[in-house]
Amino acid sequence: MRKERVEIKKLGINGEGIGYIHKKICFIQDALPGEIVDVEIVQETRQFLKGVVKKYIEKSKYRQPSFCKEYKNCQGCALTTLDYSQHLNFKKGLLKDALKKYTHFDVEHLPIQKTIKAPLTQHYRQVVSLPMTYFKGKIYAGIFQRETKYLTLMNECAMQDQTINTSIQQIEDILHLHQVRDYNDKVKKGLRFMRIRHIDGQLQVLFVTGQDGLKPEVIEAVSQIPQVKSVWYTINTTRYQQFEMQGYKKVYGQSYLPFECFGQKYLYSVKSEFPVYPEMEKRKLELIRSLLDDDSKILSLNCGIGLLELSLKQNIVAVDEKNYHIKDAKDNAKFLGRTHVQWICQDVHEAVIHQCKKQHFDEVIVRTSQLSDAMKQSFILSKVKHIIYVSDHPSALAKDLEELDKYYRIDKMVPLDTYPYSAKFDTIVSLVRK
Repeated sequence: MRKERVEIKKLGINGEGIGYIHKKICFIQDALPGEIVDVEIVQETRQFLKGVVKKYIEKSKYRQPSFCKEYKNCQGCALTTLDYSQHLNFKKGLLKDALKKYTHFDVEHLPIQKTIKAPLTQHYRQVVSLPMTYFKGKIYAGIFQRETKYLTLMNECAMQDQTINTSIQQIEDILHLHQVRDYNDKVKKGLRFMRIRHIDGQLQVLFVTGQDGLKPEVIEAVSQIPQVKSVWYTINTTRYQQFEMQGYKKVYGQSYLPFECFGQKYLYSVKSEFPVYPEMEKRKLELIRSLLDDDSKILSLNCGIGLLELSLKQNIVAVDEKNYHIKDAKDNAKFLGRTHVQWICQDVHEAVIHQCKKQHFDEVIVRTSQLSDAMKQSFILSKVKHIIYVSDHPSALAKDLEELDKYYRIDKMVPLDTYPYSAKFDTIVSLVRK
């Protein structure tokens, strides 16, 4: 195999090291800026190379021992060997790189603030959805990595909440005791996935099974785990993994779990999406609230169950395409005695056209990876004064900002480290009509 010596210039959008070999870009896992490494080329195309480190000639002063024993094989967290002090600048740099590539802006003079630091950088994930697999005579929650097919067991993950890790180990023992097997596509039986959500100290457990469902003794044993407050299952033997499309059957406990945010309690049903990192979600929503005018009329797109909208006092039209989000939002509004929000369940791209023609909005809040043409045209034609755009995709965000530049100026950009030790992050952009 071909070997090369490479100097790492920067990190890429997935946290991989980037160097150049005869002016061709080379992507190298577990290589940090400033390092010089000997690599073995494992893939070569006309556009790029991929290499694996065989030897570190010079190491970065910011390299640290990884706290994850699976870091060389698991593709989930690319930055565990980089000192956290460098993560915030790296993520701001990814945003600036995207803006330099896809816009005409003088990026160094844009109002880009420092990346907001996560209060907790390990054991922060409060939601996990994991495939089940049979390994060495026992069923485990584990992930086969895409490229190597290496099995990563997920019962001691440094990113997952400790309560979730403990519960995974307990559930794996219960499944082993009762001789539960993983899913067999030929006979359409067995356990496919397990999802666990930790909501303010309480666990909600969902199993996705084959036609055989769950054994009663398994349900009984899982329900005895102290933190488990509800157990659900759904039968799904199709190849797609959008399990929320199927009906969920509750076999133990509460239908809703409470979550406190902004001094109010909200109820979450089993299908509604709960934030992976609740504390950072609160910080994100606090920042959005600080950008809004007190007397404005607001259109909120992809509102979820209304955590933000029900904490405000303005007149709001809130749209989400998922009926279970809108049902929870209406139930929470009734529970909290709030009548200032109109809830609409509709495709957001259709709804934005209809709503912006029907009435004028002073401000729009939109949470999406990328704006559709319908959204951009509706904002422009209806002369929305202020757009708050929340995106987790810096390249798509940059392209949208370039298209909106004729009508909107960037007032503020704030990256947030919502996914520590991964290359992923959120950005909030405040756009003001020119």
